[in-house]
Order: sequence, then structure tokens, then C-alpha cells
Amino acid sequence: MADTIKDLNAWLEYSIQPQQLHTLLHPAMYGNGQLELMAELDRSRVSEVVCFGFGAQGLEYGRNNGEEHLVPAVYDAETGKKYLLSSSPGPGSNRLTVTFRPDRQVWRYEFDDLVVAVSLLLPRLRPGYLLKVELVPKAGNASARWHVYQEIAGDRGRRLRMTEAGYELGGGTVWFRNSIDGYGEAIGATVDAENVNLGEDGAFATDIMVKMAVARQDGDHAATCYVARAFGPTVAAAREGLRQLLSSPEQLEAETESWWNAYLNEVPHLETPDETFSKTFLWSWPDFRANQIDVPIGPAPPGLFNSNNVSLNVLIWMAAGDGMQAEAVNLLYDPKPVRDLLLLLLKETRKHGVLIGGIAKGRQYGRGYARHLGSCCGALYKYLLTTGDLALLDEDIGGMTVLQRLEDALEAQLAYLDSKTGLFWTDNELPSDVSDQTGYSGGGLGPNLEAVTGYRGGEGTFYNDSNAGILGSFLAMADIEGLAGNTARSKRYGEQAQEIATAIQKHMWNEELQFFCDLNKDGTVNDYMGIGGFITGLFASQVYRPGGLATQEQAATLARWCADPEFASDYGVISLARSSPYFNPDDWKGYNSSFDMHWCNQVPAGLYAHGCYEEAHTQLFKLFRRLGENGGLGPRYRGEVYQADTGEIVPDRFPNYPCILSALTAVTEGVFGLRWNAGALTVEVHSPWPWANLRNLKIRDSTLDLVLSADGSVSAIIDGNELAKSSDGKLELAWELFDQRPQDS
Repeated sequence: MADTIKDLNAWLEYSIQPQQLHTLLHPAMYGNGQLELMAELDRSRVSEVVCFGFGAQGLEYGRNNGEEHLVPAVYDAETGKKYLLSSSPGPGSNRLTVTFRPDRQVWRYEFDDLVVAVSLLLPRLRPGYLLKVELVPKAGNASARWHVYQEIAGDRGRRLRMTEAGYELGGGTVWFRNSIDGYGEAIGATVDAENVNLGEDGAFATDIMVKMAVARQDGDHAATCYVARAFGPTVAAAREGLRQLLSSPEQLEAETESWWNAYLNEVPHLETPDETFSKTFLWSWPDFRANQIDVPIGPAPPGLFNSNNVSLNVLIWMAAGDGMQAEAVNLLYDPKPVRDLLLLLLKETRKHGVLIGGIAKGRQYGRGYARHLGSCCGALYKYLLTTGDLALLDEDIGGMTVLQRLEDALEAQLAYLDSKTGLFWTDNELPSDVSDQTGYSGGGLGPNLEAVTGYRGGEGTFYNDSNAGILGSFLAMADIEGLAGNTARSKRYGEQAQEIATAIQKHMWNEELQFFCDLNKDGTVNDYMGIGGFITGLFASQVYRPGGLATQEQAATLARWCADPEFASDYGVISLARSSPYFNPDDWKGYNSSFDMHWCNQVPAGLYAHGCYEEAHTQLFKLFRRLGENGGLGPRYRGEVYQADTGEIVPDRFPNYPCILSALTAVTEGVFGLRWNAGALTVEVHSPWPWANLRNLKIRDSTLDLVLSADGSVSAIIDGNELAKSSDGKLELAWELFDQRPQDS
């Protein structure tokens, strides 16, 4: 693919027709490194925007004041014929097709005598965006001039509040300061306006409408113009941003397309006989990259992911859970965000006790989840081996080093160890008294998954997946201490990990159900069957490495559960047994029913790690079918939630974009079996395809390609040179191989 496909934007392009879909049409998220926005599907409209890089946080538009920006209609200037740009029935035959590419979203309206295409473009690191409007007459349409409208409207008819409003007909420019948040905003175009209506009613406006004339030039079949919207802390700043956007929009469009092509050609990608699968794999990267902010967000340095999972927010929202899952994959393209995220979380949260591995809306979490320390340690371990940067362990985070803080957090978890069972009990996730936040903010040890305490016993209960997550923390820390040369501490952590593993096997394997279950407060094993049992058995600490506590026989049993009507679906394993009294197919939170990307997408990698290859292949294809189809919306949206009775996938946008990227683990650490070990990076390929290539893995400033041939042999190509090959699909690549740079001839 890398040699034959030049324009990956075009290769990944696909289209949908919203009117033909039977699912909710939630907006798609796009970003340009400074700005994030939501783009609607039913018409050419942007409904919500945040813009970073101004002040400690950023600027927020749309949600607070209810405004939206759209191109509502086109009129034929000669006949007066109206072309309404909406999927709703209107004048003419207006079939709407929405096309997704990494570098743009295109709304294409086909009327009987005219095609109107509006392309959303986000030039890199600009506080604004462009809408390219193309008018293509069909045969018999001799018109040469049209009126294009640009509008700022109140969402659902709400009135706008604005001050300092003004306009110029030249360039169709309008500017104003919103009186709710005080931010500046400006819209304009590459053509002049014939009329601007501010709809003023005192300090209010019904809408802002700009009427512009767009004409075909001599010899041109189509007419084109660009409209733009820019933001800033002041009206003057917004107007300057608008000027920059409109001074050379064609160049910005070309640069945007080129940037995305360069990025897509650099990131890891997969080549298989199944082109659809390979496209879905590659689509993960632009989805992921759209959520990366390249300017500072308060104390967060450039290059991190604002892990907002419901709506856009200018406040920091970053966590060790799904964020570290994502960075463990992004590590194979760019290791710096792993380092920066670790330092941010450790510097901006408390320096003692259980690790608080998250910042939500600018404030540290009230609880440390059982998975957070394991996620941090797993990502750190892979980072240290991938880069050789052991100096990170000694970085100062505020009176202590990174390693010291992690050691303290690991020791703090021992306060929750029950001496009788050898298991860790779970603190309440939320305060028992909602009016008293004191206990909640004390930083106790919450569960592995959120929103489960109401279903699984709450404080004092022994959750199997929480214990598995803590086990992963000890295993990862044992390896980290080994890399640091702390042999005695490494040995002690390893022994403690073995004790936890023994206790889990002794108390939490439900022999009757043949499933890992929780232990009640009275010491009896319960019958709660959910995703936690798969986590414990198949992928106890998926950031550290796939593989859980299951024996070979137990793993085979869990593989059978994957295909059982209790858990099976056309798109993978749902997260709670259908026979559970707590099962609710409409509970799109995911952990307590239905489907969720955070954990269910890790099942294939766990099955591969335990040698359950047949079911692993089945689950892999179910997962990627879900990612690629997603209720008809396609891979740009990703299958975020799933109705477990009907099979409907609804893009409700609960699970985070960073977590969605971790589905790639099913390929990198599942199919290709990558493992980070102290002496080498090992590979063990078990492929559902006769041949497959995994390319562009960045290891210590080198590029690794793994090539599986139809004869079953696998080759490791480092910086263009084949340095290892085997006939059994297994390789051991010493880290020194990646440190060797070719000599100049």
C-alpha cells in the first residue's frame, strides 16, 4: 500500500446518504491541532467549537450561547430558483451525500439542474475554519450567477446576544463580540456581499445572514467561493484570523490535504488481502489525531489529547485509563506524548497515597481507579524500552521523582489488602452521601471500571477485575524496577504479584459457572458475569501487555463464553450477561450492559495472547466490522455504543477517541504478537490472512516493517534492511538492532 497508494486521503474516502440511515445522526468531531468542532450530517452546519491557545484554557462557542454556523441555501440569481441545503424535503430534488476524508467533510446536494458541494476544511493550527462552496450546473442549466448565503443562527430558534457587531460588504465580513462569554468572532468570504442582515433587536439578534453573489468565470464550468469563520479573545483578533484564512484559501486547502497525506503515510498501517479491513485500521489514526491539541492547554503541554468523551470542553480532561491505552499504541508513531502525559498527571495530582490518574474539567479525580496505576506503569515500561530513555524515571515531579511517586502509589494500595483472602477490596466509587464530598475527594481506591458500584456490592466488595488490574501494576513495576537496576525491589514486587494471582485463582474462579467472578463481603463467590471476568482472565493489564490470569483450560472456557448467547453479538462481546438481573440493552454506559469500546475491544488481543486463535480471529473481524460499519456511518464515526438486543449501533460518542485507537492493539499485539521484554522486542504472528504486513512502526528512531509471507515466513525490515527472518512466525529483535544506524557509503 505504501508504494502504490499516493493519496491516502482519497483512498480512505467514503460516502453516506443520511436519509437512508436508520440511526441517530450525531455530529462528527474534527480538529486541526488548535481548534475542535462538531460538524453536523443533515446539513452543512457547524454546531459547536472550542479554540485553544488563548489564555490558560481556551475559547468556547456554540454550547453556551446556542449558536450554529451554516450555509443554508443557494438561489439562482437569474431565475430566483431556491436550492435549500438540507436533508429535509424542500424545493427540487435535493439528494444529500456526505463524504468523509481525513482532510475534509463534504456535503453534496444534487438537484435536478445543479450540484452544490460544501467542503469543511480545517487548516492546521488556525483559530478558524473554511467552507468551500462549489456550484456545478448540470446539462441545460445556463445560469452563470448565484446567491450563496452564510448564516450564524441560534440553535433551535434561540436568539443570539452580541455586542460590537459590524460588517462590510467587501468580502462579506461580519464581526461581533458575544455578550455571554465576551469572545470575538468573525465570518467572511472570498466574494463580496450584496446584503448583510444582522437581525438586530437591541442587544439580541434573530440571526446573522450574509447574501453573496458567486459567478462563473469565463470558460469555467463551475463557480467556487470560500467562506470562513474565525475566533479570538477579542473582535480584532478574530478579524485578523479571518483575514489570514481568506488571504489564500486555495493554498490552505492544499496544505491541509498535504499535511494529512504526510501523516497517514508516516503512521503504522496494515496491508492485508482485505482492503476494507486495512482501511478501517488506518482510519483509526485520523480519528485519533483529530483529538490531539498542538498548543498548550493550561499546564498541559502541546501534543496531548483532550480526552473529552461527551462534548467539547476547553478545560483539561486527561486520564491514565483510556489515554494511556491510546498512547501505548501511539508510542509506535510518536513516543513524546507518553512522556508528557505521564509527567502532567504526576505533576498536577497529589504526591502521596493511591495514584489519582486523571484530570477532569481541570481538576484531579476524586478517586484513584484500580486500573490507573497499572495503565501508567504499563505505558511507562513500553516507553522505556521503545526509546531507551531511562532518565524519565528520575524526572522531578514536585519534590520526588517519577519512580518514587509510582513506588509510593503501589505501596499505598496495600492498605486495601485483606489479610484473610489476599485480595484487595474496593472503596466506594462515589460518596455514600452526595452532599458530603469530603470522603470522595480523599483519594481512595475505586474500582477498575466506573459506574459499577451499584451493581457489584460497593465498598468492601472484592472485584475480580480490580484485583487483576492491581496485579498488572505489580507486574509492570517489577519490570520497571528491573530496568532501573533495583533488583531486590523488582523481586519483591514480582513475588507480591504472584501472591495476588494465586489469591484470584483460589477465590474468584467460579467453578460452577466456569467464569471469573467477584467475591462478596462475606467471602462467598457471587454469580455476577460481566466484562470484568474477561478482563481478569484474558487481559488483566492491557496497557502493560495482553494476557490475563486464565490457565489454558480457563482461557478455552472464556473463548467459548465469547460465542455463547449470553455474550455473543454480531459485533463482538457485550459487557454483561443477558441473564443478569442488571442487564439493560439500552444502558449505553456500557459497563453494566450493552457494549463499550473501553474494554470489549480488548477481547481479541487477550484471546490471541492465550492461544485461542480461532475465536480470536472471529472476534477480530467482529470488532473491525463494528468499527467499519457503525450503523451505516462508517469508520470516521467508529462504533461507539451498541444496543445489545437489536444490534443497532448508535454514535452516542461516550467512549473516548483515545480509547478507540486502542482497538489497534488487537492487530499489533494480537495478530502480530508484539511483546516488550527487557532484552528484545519479540514477535509471534498468528494471522487470519495468508499474508499481512505491518509497516511504519517507530522504534528508537528506526522504522520497523513486519512482513508475513504466504509461505508462513515472517521478516523484520529495519530502516529498509531485512535483519531477521523466521519460518515459524516468531522473531526476537534485540533492542540493539534499532540503535544501529547505517554507515555512510
